[in-house]
Amino acid sequence: MDERRGTVGGALTTALGLAGLGYAARRLAGSRVTDVPLSPLVARGRVGGDWVARAGVGTGDHPVGEMDDMAAFAGDGFDPELVDPDVRAFYERTSEHALSLTAEWHRPFRTGAWLASQLTGRMEQLNLPAPGDGRTVRLRSEFERIDPALDPRDGARMWVRTDADTGDGVFVAAYGSHVADGERYVNIGVPLPGCNLSTVLSLRNLDDGAVALTTEAAGDPGLYLLTPSGSFELPMAQRFRVWPADGAAVPTDVPRTDETAIVATHEMWLYGQQFLTVRYAGQTSTSTS
Repeated sequence: MDERRGTVGGALTTALGLAGLGYAARRLAGSRVTDVPLSPLVARGRVGGDWVARAGVGTGDHPVGEMDDMAAFAGDGFDPELVDPDVRAFYERTSEHALSLTAEWHRPFRTGAWLASQLTGRMEQLNLPAPGDGRTVRLRSEFERIDPALDPRDGARMWVRTDADTGDGVFVAAYGSHVADGERYVNIGVPLPGCNLSTVLSLRNLDDGAVALTTEAAGDPGLYLLTPSGSFELPMAQRFRVWPADGAAVPTDVPRTDETAIVATHEMWLYGQQFLTVRYAGQTSTSTS
């Protein structure tokens, strides 16, 4: 009986959480978007590290990187030849890197983030440590190409990141790209129950061979909510920055070891106010063996 109550209670908590997520999403949703190609993939409930197999969206082909060749993104604002070899290897051979992360939730969003973490932990999606949880999470990465009949974006693949210690899903996202007005954009879809959170990012060079992927650029970049009623732009922004570990401008507040090859940060804003910073360190498999 206690086990049954726990199961029912967990289901009720998840259902209420999903209802709250849907309500918040509708309140945040802005203008309808029809001209940005977004991943159509959505989930039905729990996501987790086995979602690709359960949803039947994979092809059985396992690439090793977030992208096949960074040269495909060359353009007026980005020169792949200026990218540090360690940073480029991270993007093109991502799964050969051992990643670890820490998460910092900023005020005044910590209470909301703690409540959301109860849901994301059950969903095993966007599953970051809650505020006050100072854990460093070790990640395991795996990629699988997506059936183009189900997701027609260029080079679409699932990047599944799981907790290397528990096996729980952390991030499950569909990575691809598209071209608009002569620029190729990184295009990511995060399946959620009945919807997905998509982001379109512009790739830019930084000093010392580092790169930035940002929604703060003209054109298609932005964060979007894809729903059965259509796609809507959200009042949110995010930026990823990746540095070679020995770069002069590399952040010093990222937990790392002597074998760390790259350091990265992922920052997010809501209505212009920063609410999250995720810090990553990565080292290649050869340096961990």
